[in-house]
Amino acid sequence: MIKLRTLLTVIFCSFALCGNSQSAFLPLSNEVEQGFVKDLNRVGNGVHTSFKPYLRSDVVRASMYSSEEGELDEMDFGKVYDSLIGMDVRKDRKFNQRWIGRKIFTEHLLQVEEEDFRLYLDPVFEFLGGQDQENDRNFHTNTRGVWASGSIGKRFGFNATFYENQSFFPLYLDSAARKSRVVPGQGRVKKFETSAFDYAFSTGTINFQLNKHFTFEFGQDRHFIGDGYRSLLLSDNAFHYPYFKIITDFWKIRYVNLFMQLRNLERIDQNDEYPFQSKYASMHYLDVDIGKHLTVGLFESVIWHADSTAPRGFDIGYMNPFIFLRPVEFSIGSPDNVLMGLNLKVKLNSKNLLYGQVMLDEFLFDNVVSNKGWWANKQGIQAGFKSVDVFGVKTLFLQGELNYVRPYTYQHRDELGSYSHHRGALAHPLGANFWEMVGIDKYTYKRWNFDARLSYAEVGYDSSGSNWGQNIFLSYNTRVQEFGNEVGQGLKTKLMWANLNISFLLNPNNRMNVFVNVASRSAVQPNKTENTILIQGGFRTNLFNRYYDF
Repeated sequence: MIKLRTLLTVIFCSFALCGNSQSAFLPLSNEVEQGFVKDLNRVGNGVHTSFKPYLRSDVVRASMYSSEEGELDEMDFGKVYDSLIGMDVRKDRKFNQRWIGRKIFTEHLLQVEEEDFRLYLDPVFEFLGGQDQENDRNFHTNTRGVWASGSIGKRFGFNATFYENQSFFPLYLDSAARKSRVVPGQGRVKKFETSAFDYAFSTGTINFQLNKHFTFEFGQDRHFIGDGYRSLLLSDNAFHYPYFKIITDFWKIRYVNLFMQLRNLERIDQNDEYPFQSKYASMHYLDVDIGKHLTVGLFESVIWHADSTAPRGFDIGYMNPFIFLRPVEFSIGSPDNVLMGLNLKVKLNSKNLLYGQVMLDEFLFDNVVSNKGWWANKQGIQAGFKSVDVFGVKTLFLQGELNYVRPYTYQHRDELGSYSHHRGALAHPLGANFWEMVGIDKYTYKRWNFDARLSYAEVGYDSSGSNWGQNIFLSYNTRVQEFGNEVGQGLKTKLMWANLNISFLLNPNNRMNVFVNVASRSAVQPNKTENTILIQGGFRTNLFNRYYDF
């Protein structure tokens, strides 16, 4: 079987060598998405918002929709998208009309736009410095890289990034990276100088839009399911992975098939010459608009891997896009890890919506209603709201969210089968055995962006080598008890995170901005308290999410 990574490289290079919009998908970034949130959630626009990254055509479709007329305006795709990302801003100044001004404020560094071929090239970077006030510790990040995107003809698009990083982290993040040997969401580390880290990562995708009903994509990147800040089904918290994706649109339905290759960072044998352990995942997501105000999404996934008794590669039985995975898993007598979930969104009006998720890892109704805390009642619940133009103030955004995940959720009978990749959780960064509240307030004025966040969580960590259900990488066969399990059991830790970020957007195309940030973190345990106060600032292109609020 050809390795997915090798196949990706061959296909991508082939199209790059042979080669009216850019790549079909937007970068998976909360900052990028924020500019479109009002249009995307307008009542009646018919756009599916719960599977990310967004299709560019969906963003344009949402912006062209008139809620009063209930129809789509006929406008040029490129013109609409350019106006959405702010290409027209600051063009009136004389300096911005010169080559250097255009490159800084309104254009890609390199643009090739022919009738049947487009290529855009930008540097990507992050130069950040700051101080951990409580621990008297300076920290910094030095990131350099490149981002290329474009299209070949009217149906093929491509996207690729490469990042090289050196970082000296705040104490709490340094401890997490040393323990896992991974920077959260950004790959394996190696030592740099005395106490810093060196790490690199790359992404690459190609997509083909057959027609308005079918979109195909092959690549190495991440995905997110849900309308919240967190996801209990699939998030972009973990590292990038090779995948193949099919998006099918018809009537009021979007159906997504996602096939992935995942890895545990443990060698197949205790020898550096052997590769890391591999596992595979197949996911189905069905999103249905029920009227103009309600959208329901159904999710199922299965993770499987080779084992010592019955070596397996990619199981062709899970490739069928129109099946339920649980019957197949049962029929082949497999020990695979199956999860199911529900995603809901209710548009109260065009400015306010409610959303939520229910995730079922295992479920036995009698044990749920008995309220005895059976260990295998493994579920997660999310509930939240979003409001735009709050109190009549344009571009003022408010979001509140509650997440609750029971102990042992996402664990499996063996460690390799856990719902994880590259030592990162595929869902929530806190793993399991926690509840969390998140509040987000954002305001945009021209190119100024203000982002305030506050979160509080209670997490039950393991203690003295015991498995109380938080660490998703452990086997649930090592659980402490059968009954009496409740959220927060074990070493109860209260986590408080507050963050204020102020940034000025220089170039909307690559999200180049300057920023200052103040953050406070506290972790309170029965006999220990850790406090962190971060003051930092820098200059960066913000094209992906970083989840350091744990």
